[in-house]
Amino acid sequence: MDIYRKKQRWKIILFMAAVMIGAGSLWYTHRLVKHIEITERKNMELWAEAIRIMNKADFEIDLAFPFSVIESNNYIPVILTDSKGEILSHKNLDSTRVEDPKYLERQLRYAKEENDSLIINLDNNEYQLLYYRDSILLRKLILFPYVQLGVIMLFILVSYIAFSVSRKAEQNEVWTGMSKETAHQLGTPISSLMGWMELLQQSNLDPALIKEMQKDAARLEKIADRFSKVGSKPTLKNSNLTRILTESLDYMRNRGPKSVEYLLDIPEKPIMARLNNTLFEWVIENLCKNATDAIEGAGRVILHAVETANGIIIDVEDTGKGIAKSRFKTIFKPGYTTKKRGWGLGLSLSKRIIESYHHGKIFVFSSDPYDSTIIRIILKS
Repeated sequence: MDIYRKKQRWKIILFMAAVMIGAGSLWYTHRLVKHIEITERKNMELWAEAIRIMNKADFEIDLAFPFSVIESNNYIPVILTDSKGEILSHKNLDSTRVEDPKYLERQLRYAKEENDSLIINLDNNEYQLLYYRDSILLRKLILFPYVQLGVIMLFILVSYIAFSVSRKAEQNEVWTGMSKETAHQLGTPISSLMGWMELLQQSNLDPALIKEMQKDAARLEKIADRFSKVGSKPTLKNSNLTRILTESLDYMRNRGPKSVEYLLDIPEKPIMARLNNTLFEWVIENLCKNATDAIEGAGRVILHAVETANGIIIDVEDTGKGIAKSRFKTIFKPGYTTKKRGWGLGLSLSKRIIESYHHGKIFVFSSDPYDSTIIRIILKS
């Protein structure tokens, strides 16, 4: 459980780091944009003054400086109009489209939206209006932090996906290796136990006791068989799901605490499904065991099963302490456990068996503490 708290904490830290980088970029770019806006405004004020001087100039005034100011503007789109709004001249617009009156009107509208106009006072109460648009550099700079933030988020997303795929592949190798090794390690003591029971049968030991020992040895063989199938492509065959659920619940009923009641809610007609019996039994027993562990004192574990048009639904319901909604997905991850003992592998294996081998779904359907918690399995009909 601590592993996933740390993992969640790191996710939050990485997300906050990305937000801070993005916010810092936005703040810095905003300051830069404001600085460029002020600079461009001053340039346009100087440009407007140069226009005023040229309009009022006589032959004796040297126009070299105002002319150079006007000519030096090669990047800010400008439009000059009279007091009635008629366009008199323009500069730095698309040369291939300036002959289109609609294009000029549209550019004038954009200029009015982007910046306040500059008034050029002339003689006889006449005036002209200078409109200008943001330069291409300024417009690109305004968009830059959003593009940068998008690139950062895309990088984090790609890195997360790559890390998840790599981690999942590594987990699969670990699962397979651990399962095969477990099956191998169980094989030797099981064979030894079978030999010892053969010797016990030849003694005067109580036959009933030997029978129970044989059941436990058979159980160990089944567990070893289950582990040996993890990592290999299992064979699915048409199986009686009703029988599997009944036998699994009977097993739990005989070995579970007496304070827990085990109930089966299934239709009378057998439900058939394509299953690997050994592995699917393991899933049901894991879910029933977890349900039993969640019950504090007296309670119920109920197995529901129904066949619908969309598939076969199996619900494992208990009246235990419940699952927090924030943990609905986490409980199926390797290592997650609320118990003092255990590795937290049962539900993770169950998810792998259902989704990877049986192409079904397994998830927490609902949880109301000490009333009803349901883990649902959906299989194809």
